[in-house]
Amino acid sequence: MYSDIVSAELRSLRTYAQLLIDDADLGDRAVCTTLSDIISSAQTTDLGGLCRVTLFRQLDSKLLEILDARGEAAAESPLLDGLSLLEKRVLLLAVVCGFDAADIGRITGTAEAETRRVLARVQTAISTATRVGVLIIEDEPHMADLLSLLVQQTGHWVAGIAHTGEQAVELAREKTFGLILSDIELNQDMCGKSTVRNIRTVLGKDVPTVYITAHPDRVGEADTKGRDALLSKPFDIWRVREAVNTALHAFTPRHAV
Repeated sequence: MYSDIVSAELRSLRTYAQLLIDDADLGDRAVCTTLSDIISSAQTTDLGGLCRVTLFRQLDSKLLEILDARGEAAAESPLLDGLSLLEKRVLLLAVVCGFDAADIGRITGTAEAETRRVLARVQTAISTATRVGVLIIEDEPHMADLLSLLVQQTGHWVAGIAHTGEQAVELAREKTFGLILSDIELNQDMCGKSTVRNIRTVLGKDVPTVYITAHPDRVGEADTKGRDALLSKPFDIWRVREAVNTALHAFTPRHAV
């Protein structure tokens, strides 16, 4: 059903739009407009054949219209710096959304052979985008092991695993890392948010953070800063990758508070 597909892909649609045009609000508006257009077309078109590729193809077309109207090529971020517009689209669709070359070709209107050539050219950028040291803070050992496996499967490396807030702060002093992956509800210890605040204070700088929770409905906007990402349990490799890349992209260095 249409609603099932949209519900499953909404987060990925928003992430793709926001990263490509480097504007969260404008990206969300593009997604809303795309979905509205699809609903409007339902009056003359059967949505029974709607699939993930179709959703992203229509969104991609809308984003190109926005970029053309603004006279911009795409987001100017470290992840996308130096890439052509096609390379940026291919990179994001592959890394953030998990599409293969054939589907990326269908979304961007590019022949599969050309898509594969583009993927080969941006392979270095893909590797750079997914090679970050991650400090995992999780009080349940089996969950920490699972997160460690998923982190490595996304192309990142595990800088350290802490099961308590105190251990996390000590590891932060000793290890080098570019991202924190922390459970919010740490048992019999300081909460994940407090632990991250302590780490930022100790290091004297902010660190991109993905908070994990089984109860996202209980987490308000005040509980996480705008640049931090939220990962709901249960999760899979694609949700982990999406949350990590969102946090890294949204992060802007500033003094810890």
